[in-house]
Amino acid sequence: MATDSTFEEDVIYLWRTLRSIVLVLVFIFGAIITSLIVGYVGIVVLDQASPVAQQSETARFLASAAFSELGYAIFVSGLLYWKTDFLPAGLRFRRPTHRDARWILGGILVMIVTEYVLTSLFTFFNAPTAQNAAAIEATKHASLSMFGGLIVLSLLITGPCEEILFRGLIQGYLRRHFSAIGAILLASLFFASVHLFALQGSLSGIRNVLLSLFALSLILGFAYERTDSLFVPILIHGSYNAILFANLGLSNLY
Repeated sequence: MATDSTFEEDVIYLWRTLRSIVLVLVFIFGAIITSLIVGYVGIVVLDQASPVAQQSETARFLASAAFSELGYAIFVSGLLYWKTDFLPAGLRFRRPTHRDARWILGGILVMIVTEYVLTSLFTFFNAPTAQNAAAIEATKHASLSMFGGLIVLSLLITGPCEEILFRGLIQGYLRRHFSAIGAILLASLFFASVHLFALQGSLSGIRNVLLSLFALSLILGFAYERTDSLFVPILIHGSYNAILFANLGLSNLY
């Protein structure tokens, strides 16, 4: 009887594990669809409201990126409003503390160092890397307004919206069914995979960038787990992206 009980428990555990992963895939698919819809509708409304924006590639690109990212947050908000028990504790926000500030500064530094080390390794081994669509577009239409807009976008929209989805919803939900390490690993895998659609280059180059994104996402997931506040990964993520765009701007404009 003990053996049967153990077998049944294993089957139940396996079923719950597979169910949670499938449900996360549904979350991601829903978030992507919502992002595409919000991005499209946002641009249509912008074109109707401001004909001048139609003539500015920079304005249209920044607006499109902003609307698309906001789609993530809209999806998460709608999902949690409809099904509140997905996250019993909700999205974990609280007032930042001095300890959080140390985590934020440390997280930004660790991400920069990690990116530098990985880039150096790829260069040393002559391994190709893909390019992000946003970086390509910014370089093609290089201007102070383009890079300035991307920096603001990173801090106010990209960081918050992507972290609300991947750390707040996905990692938070997986944490109910897996250990902390398991939830961080899976959330980071999904985070890196979604960026596949924004990369251009050879298959090996895309693979290398996805590995980098996975490593960077582990840092964000670990920071969220240890601080229990979404403000920390949001500020780390947004600041890190802003620094990358600032560096890209300085390289292209001066």
